[in-house]
Amino acid sequence: MTTDFTPPKSENIIVLDSFYEPLAAHLARTQLEAAGIPCFLTNENLVSLNRMYSPVAGGVRLHVYQRDAARAAEVLRPPVVMQAVRGGQADPAASPPDALTCPRCGSAEVATDAAAQPGAAHWFVALLSRLRRYPLQGRAHHCFHCGLNF
Repeated sequence: MTTDFTPPKSENIIVLDSFYEPLAAHLARTQLEAAGIPCFLTNENLVSLNRMYSPVAGGVRLHVYQRDAARAAEVLRPPVVMQAVRGGQADPAASPPDALTCPRCGSAEVATDAAAQPGAAHWFVALLSRLRRYPLQGRAHHCFHCGLNF
């Protein structure tokens, strides 16, 4: 009686990324484990022993199965940074007639910013806000068309 035994197919394990800081490596590992992707770290003890060993050892390495590499890279991809656009979604032509306009160019693309109150924010931010608008002592306006601060 003969049986055909085929060994299980071996799966390749790859280094997905390496990190200089052990904390960053553990955060990435935690993100992958939360997404259900099996992974492990190497060199973490060596790098934790002395930070000078990190460049020599190649940093703390994050390993995943090759089949999970694309999904793991997607999970670890940084989020898209959203940037504000001047004027936003509103149509400047549809602004109300009593809207503030720039005294220099007459543009309606004006942003109004109230000075920060000392108790409302961190003391340093409040101080910088006051120093920036010291002569105004109240509301500050900025024209996005010509750049005038009034």
